[in-house]
Amino acid sequence: MTRTDASTPTSTDQPATDQLAADLTAAHPRVIDLVARGARLNPDGVALVHLPTPDHPGTDPVTHDRMMGLVAAAAARFRALGVGPTDAVAILLPSCPALMVSLWAAMWAGVAQPLNLLFTRDAIAGQLKAAKAKLLIVPPEGAPAGLYEKVAGLEAEIPGLRILTAPIDGSVALDGEALKPDPDWRARLDQGRVSADPDRVAALYPTGGTTGAPKLARLTERSMVASALGSMLSIDYRRDDRLLAGLPLFHVGGAFVGALAAAAAGAGMWFPTIAGFRNPAVVAAFWQMVARHRITVGALVPTSLGAVAGTPTEGADLSSLRVVLTGASTCPPEVVKRFLAAWGGDAVRQVYGMTEFSGAIAQVHHDVMPDGAAVGLPLAQVEVAVLAEGVLHRTAPTPAGELLARGPQVFAGYMDPRQTEAAFHDGWLRTGDICRIAESGQLHITGRIKDLIIRGGHNIDPLILEDAAMAHPGVAMAAAVGLPDAYAGEVPMLFVVPAEGADLADLAGFIETRITEPPARPKRIEPLAGMPVTPVGKIFKPRLRELAAEAAARALLATIDPAATEAVSAATDGTNGLHLRLDLPPDWPAASAARIRAALGELPLPVVEAG
Repeated sequence: MTRTDASTPTSTDQPATDQLAADLTAAHPRVIDLVARGARLNPDGVALVHLPTPDHPGTDPVTHDRMMGLVAAAAARFRALGVGPTDAVAILLPSCPALMVSLWAAMWAGVAQPLNLLFTRDAIAGQLKAAKAKLLIVPPEGAPAGLYEKVAGLEAEIPGLRILTAPIDGSVALDGEALKPDPDWRARLDQGRVSADPDRVAALYPTGGTTGAPKLARLTERSMVASALGSMLSIDYRRDDRLLAGLPLFHVGGAFVGALAAAAAGAGMWFPTIAGFRNPAVVAAFWQMVARHRITVGALVPTSLGAVAGTPTEGADLSSLRVVLTGASTCPPEVVKRFLAAWGGDAVRQVYGMTEFSGAIAQVHHDVMPDGAAVGLPLAQVEVAVLAEGVLHRTAPTPAGELLARGPQVFAGYMDPRQTEAAFHDGWLRTGDICRIAESGQLHITGRIKDLIIRGGHNIDPLILEDAAMAHPGVAMAAAVGLPDAYAGEVPMLFVVPAEGADLADLAGFIETRITEPPARPKRIEPLAGMPVTPVGKIFKPRLRELAAEAAARALLATIDPAATEAVSAATDGTNGLHLRLDLPPDWPAASAARIRAALGELPLPVVEAG
């Protein structure tokens, strides 16, 4: 049993908000009840608008009342196809009205399983088999992005699976037949409330995308409702809000911090093309879309926020924009400052959360804390603690340690029970993030436990390097990882993406003046044309670690036999983890091969030979 330093939990100091959130959670036992709340508050208000291109005026808007009618019709269709409360309905659609209707309908009729659009066919098949999915909803054959073609034929490979198509042009249909809104959706809703179980698993979300193979997180009705309500209250969504929805809906940030929280308030969502902010034209036209559609709330990941900050406003009227949300990864303070300078506003809200918490844990208001040093205060109904050297610290201030969280938002575990056990500590959800809680209650996230660079036993927080680099005006993105080293185990290596036209000749000296601890200064700085990122915009550090491993191995081989540098590469798999792969031709001189193997053996990485 872990020792604890006190019995009084760190709180948000907002008992009234906590009580309101608890009351609303109890009053809305299902996700669909929360969606219906918005329809009752604002039945004739706009719920969904699709923008086929950034300069498009928008497809015919779907009102909240009509959306609920469409959701009821889709849920009835799913049930008619054999979907029950425990059956998965997988959804492989880009952001559009049909996805929104399908998502809420799947949760109402069964279990929604949103799929990452960038998953390979094999990854999709694995997820469908793990969930025993009954339905898979995809765009029609020939639609942009080739999603139908990616999964064609899976019905023959997965017993019991049926594929349905849905349009991605702003209309709502299933298998080519337009859905007719059910005018009696209120009665259908009330019938199900009698037997509603808030602890029913109603969604399966993929997680683990930055650390390895994705796992399936089981989210309950209660966890999703509590998460969305916490975000609705903290962001202060209003019935007249217009959300430019740039966060993907296969991610809990887009689904619950964005879509469900907005829907519950009766607010509307505008989808900026099916590619969202992965579309360079959307990034370039962000300010113009805000002005044209009188957007009040923006939502985009930090990488997109930084890209938008570099685009001209060109006199666009931005007076409607009151708040911009960002999340999925820590947003560097310099990026926030650049965005605020471009906008002329002051309300960037950084959301900190995780899939296993069904969305947000905390939120920072950069209008209140412009230095961006913290990730904010816990949301309503959220308890936090810090586990440091075996002691659970629940009162602020705390030392640095692993952040733990609990509340009704916590998921019901992974599909694999063995993975679930490792996710908890004495009933608390382990975040894997290094955190300290300040006297004010602010959470200060300083890194990931697995991201620490350990130089000869000395722990180095990569954020120290990244923040120093991002302060340079010529750096657009920065990420630090460990460079394998025969003596120290690893040393800091920094990857940077230069801003357009930037000269980074002075970067090393610039960083040196900002890092007072010599061991934490980067041993090597490597420019990249683009940073590897996950589908939700997080920097994908496993790929950077592979690049660092290759750099270390090739630098070593260059001193032994320069011709051998291309024979070594780095990869990551479930058997060997991060490892070096040596592929020497059969006729390679034996003496040289022996020296190469001996040299690589000095690095703290497994070496796997081809063949």
